[in-house]
Amino acid sequence: MHLLLALIISVGFFWGNTAEAQVPSQDEKLLRVDLSQYTPGMIPGGIGEPVKAARTVADAWEQLHPNCKVKYQLMVNTGTTEGEWLKTQLIGKIAPEIVTMNTEVAWQAIDKDWFVPLDEILQRPNPYIPGNEHWLDSFSNKALTNSKRAPNGKLYCITLDTVETGLYYNMTLLKKLGIDRKPETWEEMIEAFKIIQNANTTPMTAQSNIASDWGQDIIFEMIYHEIMPLLDVNPSAADVKDYQEYFFDPPEGGFLFTKGFFSSRDPRWREMHRILKEWRNYWAKELKFTDPMRLFLTGRLAVLWDGSWTIRRVAKDPYINFEWDIGYIPAITKETSHYASGTPATLIGGAAMQVHITNSAVYNHSLEECVDFLMYLSAPQNIEKIAGEALLFMPNVNGAKMDPRLQPFAEIIKRKSCAIQWMEAMDPEYKKVWRRWLDYYLEDGFGLDEYLRILDENFAAWVKSHENDSAWDFTAMEKVWQSRQETLLRELNPAP
Repeated sequence: MHLLLALIISVGFFWGNTAEAQVPSQDEKLLRVDLSQYTPGMIPGGIGEPVKAARTVADAWEQLHPNCKVKYQLMVNTGTTEGEWLKTQLIGKIAPEIVTMNTEVAWQAIDKDWFVPLDEILQRPNPYIPGNEHWLDSFSNKALTNSKRAPNGKLYCITLDTVETGLYYNMTLLKKLGIDRKPETWEEMIEAFKIIQNANTTPMTAQSNIASDWGQDIIFEMIYHEIMPLLDVNPSAADVKDYQEYFFDPPEGGFLFTKGFFSSRDPRWREMHRILKEWRNYWAKELKFTDPMRLFLTGRLAVLWDGSWTIRRVAKDPYINFEWDIGYIPAITKETSHYASGTPATLIGGAAMQVHITNSAVYNHSLEECVDFLMYLSAPQNIEKIAGEALLFMPNVNGAKMDPRLQPFAEIIKRKSCAIQWMEAMDPEYKKVWRRWLDYYLEDGFGLDEYLRILDENFAAWVKSHENDSAWDFTAMEKVWQSRQETLLRELNPAP
């Protein structure tokens, strides 16, 4: 789910490659590998020693393959999640052979053969895991892994580990204000935030766009939960149900918009954005450039919404002088909205290191070597070393141990995943429009009616841009819609 965002948030340090791999001779094969936060020389979160375990693992693999060299090479971050630099490299056929990124970015280019589909490869045995018959079976959360299949049904990445978000509570501050436990419902959270705000302290915030972006996804599921089975006109595959019970892919979201859902006609859509705006009143006044980590570490922020990667920062900071704890977004009940189901908030995280093999491996005749290296890297004894050193994510490999400080997130990730990540679902140009007007709405630039009208226009343009896209063929969904139309239309036109 949000790996590139984690990279943007973390303050890293990257050493050159002069000490880690020599340039191969003409008889050797060079594997250029981007492992994001695990890249040797990075200092995840800007604290602690630079990570080096991935280099140690690569050195051991090179001993088994004397004709190969692994050179770690970070992708250039252009400040967005659209992968502009990588796309340029792929077009020029000079991209690293192995890259790590959110797989939704790769989905936008599946017709260009830039990434190698791994389905057949994952059915091979992993020779570095005794007794393994299918590499795919070595991943502990197979439903999550399968949920990363592209719209064409193919899997282009392996999921090395998992990431989740949570609420970091300053329990010392809360207890000082008479709040002796973490809120269990949305209503309790808002009441606690009022007390905190009245004490001239910021109740909650998150890095950059996190709260408004992820917030609308989580609120969306809790407001629509009761009608999810009806709305899901393109049901998820059986092999992902344990992780993602209901999922709206972009074409499904676009189809439902043409029927009136997720528009100004939809009362639940209106309610979702009303609740988001109310919640925003308790975040830091300035969202774009406030440093919430600094606010939290210095005791001036009650609750920080951040990812499991922040454990490294708070666990290693020698100056923290308060008790802290981790929880999750509380459930919205009917006390807040009559549309609410009262069910637990769903996940916004999921897959962390989503590793892809690019077309460079094909052009450079090193595909088999890349596959073998990733099999070695994902063996439990190796990913355990790499993930344990970084203290960011939880290994997604059977038999790999997890740092116990990540246990709260291992509990949170047992929940179901959210039904859609709206910003990730949109094509870049339409996402940028939505992002801009969402900020304007949350900062009182205009009211809810005007905001929803603008969203309608943006969604309509988004759907129209795909009218000749075979992946957006609505025929099958239309048949399901017809069988449910009478009931669903009542949701758009509720009785007074």
